[in-house]
Amino acid sequence: MGSTMKNKIHTIEVENNETQSVEKIVEKIRENKIIYVKNKFYEDEDVLDSITENGPAIILNSSGSSGNPRKCFHHLDNLKLSAFTSGQWLIEQGFELQNCLILNTLPLNHISGLMPIFRSQTWGCDCINISPNLIKKTRELLIFTKKSKKNKKHLITSLVPTQLQRLLAQKDGISWLKIFDLIWVGGASISGETAEQCIEEKIKLAPCYGSTETAAMVTSLKPKEFLMGFKNVGEILPDTQIRINTQGLIEIKSARIGNEIIDSSKTKNFKNKNGWWQTGDLGEINQINNSLYLNFLGRSDKAFNSGGEIVFPKVIETRLNDFIIKENIPINKFNISKVSDKLWGNKIKIIVEFRELTNHKKIENSLNLLKNFSQNWPKHEKPEKWIVKNKNASKEKINYKFKK
Repeated sequence: MGSTMKNKIHTIEVENNETQSVEKIVEKIRENKIIYVKNKFYEDEDVLDSITENGPAIILNSSGSSGNPRKCFHHLDNLKLSAFTSGQWLIEQGFELQNCLILNTLPLNHISGLMPIFRSQTWGCDCINISPNLIKKTRELLIFTKKSKKNKKHLITSLVPTQLQRLLAQKDGISWLKIFDLIWVGGASISGETAEQCIEEKIKLAPCYGSTETAAMVTSLKPKEFLMGFKNVGEILPDTQIRINTQGLIEIKSARIGNEIIDSSKTKNFKNKNGWWQTGDLGEINQINNSLYLNFLGRSDKAFNSGGEIVFPKVIETRLNDFIIKENIPINKFNISKVSDKLWGNKIKIIVEFRELTNHKKIENSLNLLKNFSQNWPKHEKPEKWIVKNKNASKEKINYKFKK
């Protein structure tokens, strides 16, 4: 626990990985401040302005690996250890850290978008942020990256599977991927089809596993192993221990596991008294050539991955329920589930059952209200489909009763 005196939390709202936000984060860290890096579109239920912990430190919303969204607190030492460990892993493969160039394509409110700042500082190399607009213009992206590389020996980036899929769909996107010496891919498992295409194109992917709670990756597959056809998320990194418990859940032991914020005067260690943190993910450990490799099997709860983000149906249920009450929408029941999507992995489907005798016009107006309401949600939470259940015709199961 920190001191009994409360220290101010400095909130930095970010849209993606814009340079001015990076500069603010670096400045506040140098001043030993506590920073809450927040997506500007994320609505906080409980906003904290101070905490009984000392800086420098980072607070992130975890869409993590453990059942429900929550706030994760990391002292700077955790982020430095994560950066140091990944750097040592690269050195073992022949990378010269000071001769690396990191391209960051991910938002700063995600641990994978934040870590490039600390990796570049720890490794002594440069980092360039790639905006969402530029990554969609693959020809410009390719030209920009080739110019930026200059005399740097190693080019490194991190992607989520949705970004990878989009880039693989375009010729210049494939050319861009091929110029990297290493591409960490986390956030979700890549499909067999995607892996095969990357192997065929000799794209140096490094599938990895980690979370906000662990200050990014705790395992990583080497690109040469990926190209050889290894189908897992890699070797366990040297500062981490991983085991599988009797429920088949992944448990992690590491010095860089953060704390959960309970309220302004209390934080709780994610680890138990023996130093192990139980995730909400299923996995298995395999020994290959005297090394231990992790195979990620999926989540154990009802949460699911959409475009590299975790969707928690319970959170959306509560949000919808409150809106239905507020707007007096004549709905008896609704159900939130996932529907497969090639680009996103999964998207959201919501089935609604209206009260008896609700006329067609009222149903249409209600659906428009719901659709407009959901337009302000984060991209990964926006429903792909709204389905009206006809009591007599639909076989869709409704398992959520509307709370009056």
